[in-house]
Amino acid sequence: MNITINGQRVVADPGDTIYQAANKAGIAIPGLCASGHLNPFGSCRLCLCEIEGQSGTPATCTAPAREGLVVQTETKRLQRLRRNIIELFLSEQPAAGPVPEALQRLAVSCGVRSVRYRDPERRLVYRDDSNPFFSFDNAACVSCARCVRACDEIQGTFALTMIGRGFSARPAAGAGPLMGEAAAFATSNCVSCGACVKECPTGALTEKTVLEQGAPTGTVRTTCAYCGVGCAFDAGVRDGRVVKMLPADDGPSNQGHACMKGRFGWTYNDAPDRLRVPLLRRGNDWEEISWESALDRIAQEFTRIKDTHGPDALATISSSRGTNEENYLFGKFMRCVIGTNHIDNCARVCHSATVTGMMETLGASAATNSIQDFDQAQLIMVVGANPTESHPVVGARIKQAHRRGIPLIVIDPRRTELARLADLHLQLRPGTNVALLNAMGHVLVKEELLDQGFIATRTEGIEDWLKTVSDCTPEAAEAITGVPAHLICQAARRYARSRASLCVHGLGVTEHLWGSHGVIALCNLALATGNIGKPGTGINPLRGQNNVQGASDMGCLPTYFAGYQSLDDPKLTALHQAITGRPLPTKRGMKTPDMWDAAIAGRLKGLWIIGYDVAQTDPNLKKVHDALKRVEFLVVQDLFLSETTKFAHLVLPGASFLEKDGTFTNLERRIQRIRKAVEPPHGILPDWRVVCEVSNRMGYPMPYQHPSEIMDEIARLTPMLAGVSYDRLEQHAGLQWPVPTATHEGTALMHQETFPKGKAHFVGVEYLPPGEAASKEYPFVLTTGRILQHYNCGAQTRRTDILNLVDTDVLEMHPSDMERLHLRDGEIIRLVSARGDALLPAVGSERVLPGHLFTSFHFPASTVNALLSSSADESSKCPEYKVSAVRVEPIERDELDPEDEAELQHMRRQLIL
Repeated sequence: MNITINGQRVVADPGDTIYQAANKAGIAIPGLCASGHLNPFGSCRLCLCEIEGQSGTPATCTAPAREGLVVQTETKRLQRLRRNIIELFLSEQPAAGPVPEALQRLAVSCGVRSVRYRDPERRLVYRDDSNPFFSFDNAACVSCARCVRACDEIQGTFALTMIGRGFSARPAAGAGPLMGEAAAFATSNCVSCGACVKECPTGALTEKTVLEQGAPTGTVRTTCAYCGVGCAFDAGVRDGRVVKMLPADDGPSNQGHACMKGRFGWTYNDAPDRLRVPLLRRGNDWEEISWESALDRIAQEFTRIKDTHGPDALATISSSRGTNEENYLFGKFMRCVIGTNHIDNCARVCHSATVTGMMETLGASAATNSIQDFDQAQLIMVVGANPTESHPVVGARIKQAHRRGIPLIVIDPRRTELARLADLHLQLRPGTNVALLNAMGHVLVKEELLDQGFIATRTEGIEDWLKTVSDCTPEAAEAITGVPAHLICQAARRYARSRASLCVHGLGVTEHLWGSHGVIALCNLALATGNIGKPGTGINPLRGQNNVQGASDMGCLPTYFAGYQSLDDPKLTALHQAITGRPLPTKRGMKTPDMWDAAIAGRLKGLWIIGYDVAQTDPNLKKVHDALKRVEFLVVQDLFLSETTKFAHLVLPGASFLEKDGTFTNLERRIQRIRKAVEPPHGILPDWRVVCEVSNRMGYPMPYQHPSEIMDEIARLTPMLAGVSYDRLEQHAGLQWPVPTATHEGTALMHQETFPKGKAHFVGVEYLPPGEAASKEYPFVLTTGRILQHYNCGAQTRRTDILNLVDTDVLEMHPSDMERLHLRDGEIIRLVSARGDALLPAVGSERVLPGHLFTSFHFPASTVNALLSSSADESSKCPEYKVSAVRVEPIERDELDPEDEAELQHMRRQLIL
């Protein structure tokens, strides 16, 4: 539609307000309460306008644009009204305090040079410093409510409210003020996403790092290094240090939003215990050595082992926190210098079952759709995932969709936040995913809810699936899963009848003895209903770490080369020889669990691990520790000393994501730049440079000068990335693979017309029980996972102020079990399995079923993974983190050794009972 603003013709889109149309046309209208991320509110009254043929001065941020409108925003009358409003805002500021920068800018732009009011009413001096990351100063507040609206509309936590009326109105945290109680961010349900701080136009809400160190003097665009969402950030830099991380409004994956970890959990970069020099083990002590000596030592030891025992005596585990370029080079080092495919990454213990299951059915092992597709879905089904804690920006996106009326189905053993909101929560027993999903398939067949057209033209092998689900009745599944049959039927009907059903799944599907079968069962449902290859549909795994997708894409797998190319493909081997000058090993390598077996058996002599704390995060820690002890030469490269470095012979310091250039690939296949914002501690090399230096010393030159050159080589070797280059990444908001040519725009939606192998393949998978079950000796079933505040092994988040919020792993137990065992909230118990034991504080929680337990693994002291078995998915070797049989024992104080006693006292001090 066409409107005229200040004499300028403007084209407005349907649904635009006048303010939005003006912004798109580059016409600035003063305002404080308006935001591109929030619904119109109209509280500050600065964006007033005059509309031809209408009386009054409506706010442009709430006035809808209509065809033919003639609008004025700069008449003398409007300018006078704005000056009056700004004077009133300025008059409220404390006499002794500085005027907020936003108000100063407005005053200058609107010509306000002085305040006429002699004895103005001042705003209440109230300050809330209780949040670890930001402060609220009511003196600078103008009651625009953008903070409250951001919490409601963007994050969906509803932690803030406006209290008081008129002049005394102000935002407050929590519901306490409504009941006459004291309010504070720390005691509210605030999740510290920072949306309120970002939206605040006056600085009333400000980051503590900015208050302490000053505002940034420059910014560098980069990508977050926590989970796989791939949030774009502008790193604010001052005096060579990062002082602020601001989520980018034009970030394609996060659109200006963030979570606690990405927004505030970056200060580990300046932690005092950062590794700064290489360390060589001398007995039980560490000796600081030079980089030259360290690199020489690696080259000498790896050469010795290769010459003495052969290339298969060496292995590497790459980093899902590292860049694509670093991961590719690590794989190239193993294949071209060592001559083996013994390389793996942490996808092995999280989404390797996704790779196996999706490759077998769809022919590609990554999310089929984009994060933006949550806006187009007509139903969202969340299976075995807790995105509001593990992938909070995606979780917020799902909550936004649900508030718009999009139905939500959650299949999960725990009553997560999304489960509480869901239209249907199928609270199944851990390890029974396949039984439930097959029963949904049975309903689809019985009630003729299949998309026969899609099945006939786009798939093959349905007879195998039909035979499998024929006997999987909802009633039979109820006996296995504990989910009422009628809920299974409802879920199947809703999923099939929606015009666009989007499925996301997480580790609650993959980390099982039959995890790949769970992924296959999900893919079968999508194929049966035609919910794939269309906007708002698909199978979308929530990848855990920032570049776990990229590490696998780059060939850090023992079974595939970069781009998931077969190791014995003649075309690939010829191309590899031509480009690298070395033959591509065709024998499949060892997966991570195989490495532990080989080390214990004496076959694995040398191991190099980058950015991965296997001694804390892998299951059956006793076995992992035994394996690490037997390796002749173990190199660990990381930011900090870790549980794994305790077994290392040589430790190398690493550079963080803020200190290097490269790319990450997020969970939607989007390749995005990371850029160096600050220099690393003196002398520290990025991981790619370390690999180059060792390779050079072992006789295979790697003369790269910049990661862009490495990406160029990746593109030459990898058809699905052939069109990726740094030049193109600078021009786009990332590129989603496949990008087969230099002119291809990337693939936001996969499988629209065909699948990689032509047709997708149904695979019938029978339900099989988990590796362990509750017994008389071990009557509880334990599941492990993440919590909102911490990330993976906790090495980064434990070195930030996040530690002030949560500083220990906690065991969730159903209140009925707590009562039966005579346990109080916060009481320390011993958790025992057939493999080991762990000390944990127990808390009553109705999020878990009776007889089931949940805890996280973020703190080394809890040794939670010592409880787990080595049971793993047969195809992918993904471990069974989600089902372990355990028992709960009370603590007998006289049993504790001094170390346990100290840990017990620490837990007691820190718990808020």
